[in-house]
Parts: sequence; C-alpha cells; structure tokens
Amino acid sequence: MRCGVRSLSRILAAAIFAPVILLAPPAATAADSTAAAASVTAADRVPAPAVTGLERWSLARCVETALRRNGDVRGAHARTTQARGNALGAWTNILPTINAEAGYGRTIPDERSAQVIVPDPVDSTFNDGFVSRSDSRSISASLNTNLINLSAWSQKRRQDHLRSRAQESEAETRNDVVFRVKQQYFECVKAERLAAVAVDSEKLARDEEARSEALFEVGSVAKGDVLKSRARRASTQLSRIQAQNQVEIQRQRLKAVMGLEGPAAIAVETEMEGAVPLPDSAAVVDQALRARPTLASAAAAERAARSGLFSARMSRAPRLTGSVNVVRSNLKDRIEFYDPIDDIEDERYQTTWSGGIRLSVPIFDGLALEGNMRSAKGALVEAEAARRQLELDVVFEAKEAWLLLKEAIERIAVAEEGVASAEEDHKFSKSRYELGAGTYLDLLNAEVSLEQARQQLVEALADARVAEAALERAIGERRY
Repeated sequence: MRCGVRSLSRILAAAIFAPVILLAPPAATAADSTAAAASVTAADRVPAPAVTGLERWSLARCVETALRRNGDVRGAHARTTQARGNALGAWTNILPTINAEAGYGRTIPDERSAQVIVPDPVDSTFNDGFVSRSDSRSISASLNTNLINLSAWSQKRRQDHLRSRAQESEAETRNDVVFRVKQQYFECVKAERLAAVAVDSEKLARDEEARSEALFEVGSVAKGDVLKSRARRASTQLSRIQAQNQVEIQRQRLKAVMGLEGPAAIAVETEMEGAVPLPDSAAVVDQALRARPTLASAAAAERAARSGLFSARMSRAPRLTGSVNVVRSNLKDRIEFYDPIDDIEDERYQTTWSGGIRLSVPIFDGLALEGNMRSAKGALVEAEAARRQLELDVVFEAKEAWLLLKEAIERIAVAEEGVASAEEDHKFSKSRYELGAGTYLDLLNAEVSLEQARQQLVEALADARVAEAALERAIGERRY
C-alpha cells in the first residue's frame, strides 16, 4: 500500500513540477539544481549558429564556375582545338600552294676568268676588258597543286570526322562535370541539413537531460534515467561534431570539382523541396539514343575509321600533280677596260616561265600500302564494336538512372510519412514519461527514431536531386 501511495505521489509531483520546469528559463533551472548546473557546463552547451558571413552559392553559379575552371573541361576544349587545327591542316594536300621568293646576289669574279671583248659602237673595233662585278636581282613565284589525289580527300574527311568526335567528347565531358557539380552540390546540401538535424537532436537531448536531472532532484525519476539522458546527450553531441565536420569536407570537395583554389570557404543554398518529375521510361531510352554526346562521338569515330580505310585503299590510285613557275630577273655587270676607256655597266632583264604535269603510279613500296589497309580495317572493326557496345551501355545507364529516380521519389513520400509518425510518437512518449506511465527508454527510442526519420527524409530529398541530375546526364537532355 505504501508503494502505491509513493508511486502516486511521484506521478503527482511530476505532473506539478514538469510544466514549471518546461517553462522555466535555463538559468532558473540551473539555480534549482546544483547537479544540473555541474553537468551542463559552458563548454558543453550547444553553440548557436555561427554567423560566418559565407556567401551562398546557387547551383547555377557553381555549374557556370565549373565550366570555366574545371581542368577536365579545359583539357577537353584543348583537344577540340587540336582536332580543329588538324582538320584545317588537312587541306594541305588538296588546295594549291603558292610560294613567292625574292633574291639578290653580287659576284666579284677573278680578272682572268671574267675577260670579255666588247665591240665599239663608233668605229667597229673591239675593246678588251673584264667583268669586275656582277649584280643579280630576281623575283619568282610558283604554284603547285594536286589535280587528282583521292587519298588526300579521304584524309580530309577523316580529319573532319575526328573534329566532330572531339566536339562531341567535349560536350560529354561538360555534361559529366555538370553532373559531378550537381551531385556534390546536393551532397553539401544534405550535409548541412543533416548537421541541422544533429544540432536539433543535441538540443533536444540536452533539454531531456536537464529535465531528468530536475525530476531526479524531486524524486520523480530514478538515477538510471539521468545516466541514460547523459549518455544520450553525449551521443548526440558527437553526432553533431561529426555532421558539422562533414559539412566542411563536402564544401572542400565541391570547390575541387569546380576548380576553385585558395582557402576561401563557400556555402550552398539548402532548399531541396519541390516536386521532382518522373519522365516516361520509353521516352528516356529514345532520348538517350538520340541525344547522348558520347554516342555521337562514337559514331564520328566510326566514320573517321571508314574514311581512313578508304584513304588507305586510294593510296594505290594514280596521282596527278601540276606546277607553274615564273622568274623575273635583273642582271647588271660592271665592265672595266684595259685601255683608257670609261667603264660601262651592262644591264638586262629576263623572264622565265616553266610548268609541268606529273603522273605518279605506286607499283611497289615494300608492302606499306598493304599494311596500312589492314591496319585501317582493324581500326574500323574496333570502332564499330565500340559504338555498338556503347549503345547498350547507354540504354542500360538510362534505364538504371530512371529506376533510381523513381525509387528516390517514392522514398520521399515514405520518409515524409515516417517523419510525421516519428514526431507524433515522440510527443506521445514524452507525455507518457512526464506522467510516469512510460519509461525513459521508450522516450529515448522515440528520440532516436525521430532523428533517424529526419535524416532519412533529408537523404531522400538529396538522392532525388542527384538521381534527377544523373538521368539528365544519361539521356543527354542538355548540353552545357
């Protein structure tokens, strides 16, 4: 009977003092209980949200920064530039080449080797002399062209296809980088939201710790409940420290993906709410086969290999080349006479035209042509096999991304329902514990379930956004 009266007194004391404890400020609670003040020190209190002044980066800004600074994007663009240069240089064997030259020369011959006899225009006599200096000036131009060269035209087409391949590969690389940015961006969002959940859980655990210690002072709860509340508070404190550290780790990873350097920290916008659309599965596969840049790159590589094979075969065909040359020269000789006659200068101009057409037919070149053709055949077979396998991989990737998005969307609804149920269960368990009808273990289980439900909701929201970005990349919906 005494036990029943004692239990009834505890329940009445809990009903009387619990509302007072809940409404009292933290300072009054600490003043009422020396043990509570000793256990919750200033170093253990939950820190208020730090005002760091970090600038919030939007997803669009992160994507734009990565497309400018990411090393993979810059490398892919450099390869595209190289391919364009090779395609431009392939005109060498097709278009005519024009060269122009200008020259000047002076010769001072030996007197004995440069003797001349010059007729006198007055009395029809001859005067002996020698060329003391000879100057020559010339301007020339030449034009050379391949009149018939089928192999050169095939090489030009091959380089054009390789340029297209490089451009499509660059588009695929940009899409990959955008996906990585989105993935890491939502990892940052998830880390910050989970850190907020951890902070709320620690705050709730500290409130429960203070409440249990106050109830223990009035004899309403056992010592074991106080110890359990302290253990729960320590566990949530550790989770909060790990969650906040994870935020910094994810921010640094996002900076690395974007190509940002320096110690400056960034923060992301934490909004993830909003409906995520689920497209039709059949349309997803069709879109992937039609618009995925990597498939276009593989098709361009196959066409380049086919042009390479045709070029190797056309190396056996005859080649017809033509050339035209013109040289305009100015020759000036200074003649000195042995007799006392004034020196004279003999100047003259001449123009020389030359041209030709040449037909060349390869007969035997040490099996080089045969080797080139076999190598080109192998390259074509390899390109065809790679393109077909890539089509299968793209279809599988698109279907997998669609299924993951479908799963993530369904998880959001389940997680939201779980949070609502966990919140209701926590309120119910808390009321039962305050009235003495429930155990503290039941309250702790409800708190853990609530924290897990909130974490699952955050993870489901983030996973849905990542799955949406993965599907966008898998089908090549956009080109950045």
